[in-house]
This record gives sequence, C-alpha cells and structure tokens, in this order.
Amino acid sequence: MSASPNTTINEGRMIVMLIIAAVAATLGGGFLGYFLATSRPQVRRRTFFLLVVVVGMAVIGGGIFGYVNWSNRYSWPRRPVPSLQDLPPVDRSHWPKPAVAWSNETLAVEVATPDGLKTTNITYFINSLGMKFVRIEPGTFWEGLTKGQALRMNGEHKYGHQVTLTKPYYIAAYETTIGLFEQYDPTFAKRRVWYELGKGFENHPVIGVTWRESQEFCRWLSAKEGRLYRLPTEAEWEYACKAGTTTILYWGDDAWDRRKANVGGIREAQESYGEDGYMYTSPIGVYPANPWGLYDMIGNAWEWVNDWFDWYPSEPQTDPTGPPTGHMRVDKGAGWDTRTRHLKSCARDGNNPADLFEDRGFRVLCEVEQP
Repeated sequence: MSASPNTTINEGRMIVMLIIAAVAATLGGGFLGYFLATSRPQVRRRTFFLLVVVVGMAVIGGGIFGYVNWSNRYSWPRRPVPSLQDLPPVDRSHWPKPAVAWSNETLAVEVATPDGLKTTNITYFINSLGMKFVRIEPGTFWEGLTKGQALRMNGEHKYGHQVTLTKPYYIAAYETTIGLFEQYDPTFAKRRVWYELGKGFENHPVIGVTWRESQEFCRWLSAKEGRLYRLPTEAEWEYACKAGTTTILYWGDDAWDRRKANVGGIREAQESYGEDGYMYTSPIGVYPANPWGLYDMIGNAWEWVNDWFDWYPSEPQTDPTGPPTGHMRVDKGAGWDTRTRHLKSCARDGNNPADLFEDRGFRVLCEVEQP
C-alpha cells in the first residue's frame, strides 16, 4: 500500500517540527542554565531576553503546527478512522433469487450537447421502485481536464489522464430523491435540510446524508431486488457525465448558460442563487439531460462516489477504484450554489465522509451481473 502525497507531507512536517523542537529545547535549556549560573545583572537580562525569544518562537511554531493539524483533522489524520472506512463485504444470502425483474421504455428526450439542444431516443431500464437507469457500455475517455483546458481555466486544476472502463453498468438517470431515501429511512423526514422541510420536496434530491448512509441505502436496495447496487467509482461517474464529449461541460464550453443546470450565479452571493429559477435544490429532471439521457449530472447536488480522495495519477488507468484508503471521499458534479466559473464535467471535491452537507447527495449504480 503506497502512502498518499499528503501523508508523506505530514510526516515531513512532523520531522521538521521535531528538529525545531529539539533545537529550541537545547537553546532554551542552555540559556536557562546560563541565566541561573551567572549573577551579573546585565548578562542575566540579556540571557533572560534570549530565553523569552526562544520560548516564544517555540510556542508560536507549536501553535501553528497544532492549528494546521487540527484544521486537517478530517482530511489526513495519521491513522484512518475505522467507522469511515469501507463497509463489510456484501452479504447476498438473503437476496431474492432470481433477481427482481426490470422493465424498460424508450423515450424521446431533450438532451444538451456541444452542438445545442437535441431530441434523441433514450432507453431507460426501470426497477421495482420506479428508478430509471441507463446502461453504460465500456469505453475509454480522458478523466479530468486536458492540459489546454486546465490552462484555459487559469491553471487552477491539475490536468487528468486516460481511463479505460472494461465492464458495462447501469447508472441512475436521476439523483436519489428525498422520497426514495425516506422509503429506506422514514426517520430522515425529521432531519431534512431546513429548506426541504415539509411536503412538496419528495422529488428533490436528498441532501445532508453521509457517505456511509448513501452506501447503506445501496445495500438496502440490493437486498430488495437481488442486484448489486453501490455508489459509482469516480471514473464510472465521470465517464457517464461526459457522455462521449470532450468539452469542459457536456453541453460545451459555455459555463455561463444558466439554462442547462441548477447552479449558483457569477457572484458568490445568495441573491444570485435564484437566477436560474431555484434558490436551492430543484426537482430532479427539470433541466435538459446530458447526451446519454442522465439528468442533473452538473448542479443541483454534489454526489458522493465510492473513491477515497487523492490527486490524479499521471499514467493511464484501467477500471480505477481510487486509493486503497484515505480520509476524504470524492464527490462530483457541483451543486446548486457552485459558481458558474467553477463548472466542468470533471468537477471533484474531497470531504469528510461523516459530515452532513447542505448540497451533498448521491446517485446509485447497479452492476451488470456477469455470467
């Protein structure tokens, strides 16, 4: 298991701080000893002054180091927190056999593409709860931004790498809704985010759920249907979001078009959130789908995925699942409050998987069972 770059950085900081502490202790001890050993007032004053300077520098340095480690306590502590790690292996012993049958329908769907809005036929597969899925076939794509795109966005992003996915999968056409999540956990109605309290929000994306709750919802759904549901990997999510496009967004490079997604405004101010018609979340499926018929892949709610967070590797990857362990989980896609200049199909963030965020939800993936 290789250490993450952040773990290596933290270990380096610890070594440097230990060296500084040793030097400060040596100097402080020497000055203190000299202060006690001499009786000349002028020498005692100078020695005392130097002792105060050394102790003050040690205290300030220790305070800065402590604050940095405290502020990163959820991101990169020295040891993984067991309750935030992966769930135990799936127990299939109580699954229905055979799996619950799905139905399907083909619809004419308005999709957003780099060439504008188009109408295309999309086949949706529908499970027993009425959730719609799109089958995604294997393929190769560029995960993250290209070097040119990264430079165009002021160089604020490390550019990505080539990824090949070798297995088909089904991914939900919509973000998981409050109504669906409360079928799994009826008590969630008492702890909804404040602007989704009451009736009329059942068709909005569920937000304010932890990464683990998202996975436990998938386990509950798996046990109901006899199919393996889970969160998508980051690569599976982004491949489905880009839907064969190579532009910064699946509808092109125009991030300022507020008609394509429920996102924040140009300014980071609350009054700009409602410029697209919704102050906070919107019902699912209000905006045009992406070219493969998936809705709200950008905006509305950030979506938890399965991977631990780390920076992209530079070399090509096949069926990547992210680092083997870590302290932040990846979320994708941007939310209702994301400023337009930050929008992109490869948007990613890393967050404490136990935290509850007012713009963080999820969408599920169902594996295609191999013969």
